[in-house]
This record gives sequence, C-alpha cells and structure tokens, in this order.
Amino acid sequence: MTDGGPTLSHGARMSVLDAIRGRRSIAKMKPDPVPRDLIMRVLDAAVWTPNHRVTEPWQFFVLEGESKRRFAEIRRDFRRAQMPNPDAPEVQPALEKVYQSTLETPAIIAVTSHLADDPETREEDVWATFGAAYAFMLGAWSEGLGTYFRTGALRDDQRLRKLLSLPENRRVIGIIYAGYPAEVPQRRRTPASEKTVWLE
Repeated sequence: MTDGGPTLSHGARMSVLDAIRGRRSIAKMKPDPVPRDLIMRVLDAAVWTPNHRVTEPWQFFVLEGESKRRFAEIRRDFRRAQMPNPDAPEVQPALEKVYQSTLETPAIIAVTSHLADDPETREEDVWATFGAAYAFMLGAWSEGLGTYFRTGALRDDQRLRKLLSLPENRRVIGIIYAGYPAEVPQRRRTPASEKTVWLE
C-alpha cells in the first residue's frame, strides 16, 4: 500500500483479510470521478451481507448533480445551526469549506434501512444495513477506492429525508463518501488477543 491507496502487484487479488486490515477512512480524496459501474459492482456485492429473515432492508441513494449540490447545502446549513454565532464573519470560511468539500467529493451514497414494526426485526435490519455499508467499504477498498462513513444527527434531518423522499418507515444509517485516496492515514488497533475471552 502506498499513500495513493491500496495497490496490488502483478494483477494479484487483494485477500479479504488484507482488505479488512488495510482499509482506512479516507478524508482526502482525488477529484477523479468514480465510474458508475464500479459503484454498482461493489453495491451488488454488498447486498450479500448476512440478513436474518432475508428482509433485505437496505436502499442506497447515489447523489449526483443537483442532488449532491442540495446535500452540500443541507450539510452546510445543518453545521451552521449548531454554531453559537452562525452569522459571525470568522465562521463563514468554515461553512463554505463544508459546502465545497461536499461538492468536491467524487461519490456520495446515502445508506438507508427499512424500519420494521417489530422491534427485534427493526434492530436486526439496522445492523444488517450497517453490515452492507461496511461490505461496500471493504469492496471499494479492494478496488482501489477509498471511503469515509459519516453518521451523526444529520441522518435524521428533515431536509435530508425530504431530499431522499424517505417514508416514515425508512431511516438513513449513514452517508458514504467515496473517491480515490489522495492520502492514506496510518492507524493502529489494539490486538484482538487483548479483547478476546476464551471460555471453556
């Protein structure tokens, strides 16, 4: 792996374990567009995520053109509403950066889940949908594409729900930003041996 993202030599395929260990949240992306067929190929793999009762609760919204511009506005205005003095001149550059960085993200995918009436099914479906999002991120990484999964209160913003035309029984689980890595951060994890209990 290089600072430009995952690389494979001699046409070798990246193993699942290599994708899991190597994947990083990519905040800095190149402006290069992401082919639609690549996004669909990875989404087609992501829907094979384990899903109890095979309810297939996920639905994906790929934001392009006007919908991406509108999402950038929603994200900027949401951030603005959180500031103690949103009209202060000194915060305007930060708000403009939120707007521009969103517009410049090559691909943005809203990941949503169906909300079942049954509480147990609802919980299982939400986690299955997150599993599909993670499967997308792993699949994208194996194809050289970086991702950044964003959550937070914006998921339930009524302006975002209106943009996606979501019914009451569907919720945004998170937003995936995708693009070719301009920089790959280095991270560490506590070894699993320190987080594992063997019971006999």
